[in-house]
Amino acid sequence: MPQLSHRYPIQTVKVILLSSLLLFISGCSLVKNAIMANLMNSLGGIEEIYLTEDDPELVRESMPTNLKLMELMIQQSPDNPELLLSTSQAFTMYGYAFVMRDAELAMSVDVQESMRITKRARKLLRRARRYAFGALEVKYPGFSAEYNTEPEKALLRVGKGDVSLLYWTAAAWGSFISASKDDPAAIIELPNVGYLLERALALDETYDSGALPELMFSYTLSRPGAGSGAEAEALSHYERALELSRGRRASLLVSYAESISVSRQDKEQFFSLLDRALAIDVDEDPSSRLANILAQDRALWLKGRVDELFF
Repeated sequence: MPQLSHRYPIQTVKVILLSSLLLFISGCSLVKNAIMANLMNSLGGIEEIYLTEDDPELVRESMPTNLKLMELMIQQSPDNPELLLSTSQAFTMYGYAFVMRDAELAMSVDVQESMRITKRARKLLRRARRYAFGALEVKYPGFSAEYNTEPEKALLRVGKGDVSLLYWTAAAWGSFISASKDDPAAIIELPNVGYLLERALALDETYDSGALPELMFSYTLSRPGAGSGAEAEALSHYERALELSRGRRASLLVSYAESISVSRQDKEQFFSLLDRALAIDVDEDPSSRLANILAQDRALWLKGRVDELFF
């Protein structure tokens, strides 16, 4: 039997094996429910499967199959909040980090192709948002209807144990809006992202070493009607994220360079921040390895676009 490559983390191998097993048991109704329950207990969250990976292409290539595996499992257990959350995480990551990235790269070569890819990303991210809200609905019955009318009141029901769910719901929704810049109906939904983030920050601002204030930084800069004080408010979130992450989140530095430095036309700061992002040791924090690698790839890409960004 051939040896498995060390590049394949054990959780990824587990998912592949589970895929084969699910195909086998799909027609065995007598044992399917019991086995499915065991599979859902053994299948780790998206953090365990992907975020420690050091090979983005391996993640990209494996995710479509695993996304469909997750959806098959949801069909068997539609009221499992952990499974719904993991599926939302996976669709958000794939739709935003990979498909939207493809659309961005295609823009300079083929605008129509870029638009086609963006449309696909919107579908994936809409699905991610649906699964996140599905998890909230399971845990807090009636949440969706209440959120549509009184979002802040609905969110008071969500406790500290579900900060991760709030974060990923906001990430999925924010990513969907980012992919829908030509759709006014989507843009007007942006304040909903803010409600989710504000509640999550109130519950536990330290979640995932600064992930919440980092996302709040980007949200504050893009929210409608932000006014002249938006940049100062965003910078306060940036500083807090920098503190909580101890400077180990490359995406935070890249985001600042791409937004603030470019808007100020501060080329020196732009390069300084990107160089700091590229200097981060991706192995120092294994749980952020993939995110840091992707952010460093973007930093290199941005460096190559300096003539387009600065005048």
